[in-house]
This record gives sequence, C-alpha cells and structure tokens, in this order.
Amino acid sequence: MKEVDFMKRAIFPLPIFILPEGYTRLRIFEPRYLTMVKNALKTNSGFVLCTFEHDTPFNISAQGCLMDIIDFDQDKSGMLLIDVFASKTVQLDNVYQDEQELRHGEVSACNTPYWYNSSNHDIGEHQLLQVALEEVFSNIPQLQSLYKHTQFNQLTWVVARWLELLPISIEKKQQLAFETNFDNLLNFLHTVINNEFA
Repeated sequence: MKEVDFMKRAIFPLPIFILPEGYTRLRIFEPRYLTMVKNALKTNSGFVLCTFEHDTPFNISAQGCLMDIIDFDQDKSGMLLIDVFASKTVQLDNVYQDEQELRHGEVSACNTPYWYNSSNHDIGEHQLLQVALEEVFSNIPQLQSLYKHTQFNQLTWVVARWLELLPISIEKKQQLAFETNFDNLLNFLHTVINNEFA
C-alpha cells in the first residue's frame, strides 16, 4: 500500500486566491502569524495559505497552497512584509487551533486544479493571453519585483496568473479553477481579455 505523505503545517486563511507557482506579498502583524513565520523560517518548512471561508470550521478551505518564504522586509510602520511562493497545492485535514489560536492541520499533496498538472503545454494559439499578461506585468512594478522567474510561454502558468489577477470574486475564481473544463476556462479568459485589451 502506498504511504500517504502527511505533514503538519501552520495554516493562514486569507481572502486571497493563489495557485501553484504564484507569488504574493503578505503583511504580518498578529502575534500568532509572527510565530508562524518565525517557525517556518527556523525549520525551512513553510506554511499553508488558504482561502478564508466564512461557513467552515476554523474558516479554512479544503485545499490551500504550501508556501515558501523567499524574502522579508519591513514597511514604514515597522510591520513585517514577507514575499512567498506557492510551491504546490495541498489538501487540509484534521485542523485544530493551538493556544495562540494559530491553525494547524495535516497536509497532503493533491493534484488540483487538474489542468495545471496535466501538462505545462506551450502557449500555441493563445498568444493573446501571453502578450496581455506581459503588458500587465510591465505596468505593475510590484509584480516585476515579486516574480523572479516567469513562464510567459507556458499556457497553464499564464492561465493561473490571470485567475489570480482578474478583478472577480474569489468564489468565481475557485469555480473557474477547480470546477470548470479547461477549454471553457480558456474561452472565458479570451472573452474577458479581448474586451479589455482589444
């Protein structure tokens, strides 16, 4: 029988949508999350970032992304800023809170969204998505500083970044990423981006 790779990790639920190979910057100020960052750096184990859910136990979603801390700084008020990278999607189980009310849970690898893991195929006929995304990156300095590595020629990477960046609800992003056929997802993005960049 195949051994299941369970690990315990701290969990950070936020109103943020991120997919594998995405980067984001977080402002950390609550003591429990400062503890989380300290432990993650000390053990080089990362933590899980998941979508904040109003109607679930501990307000976490069933899945999240395992995050690596790649840089840290302070803002003008002295608050900790961390740049994090989503290394892979994970399933969350057996969640509990410690005495600081920091959430922890068992983390196991999962292969959703399925289209992201199926093949990192070339951009091909979807160059509009690539060109428009490159334009967005060139106009937003924070994206340029966050993304040390880009894969504009890989279709699934481009689609994932568009889902993160589009100004639509997190619920809609989750539906598109996890419940929608990939061809329909591409059609949706082409429609939106044609309207914005035509």
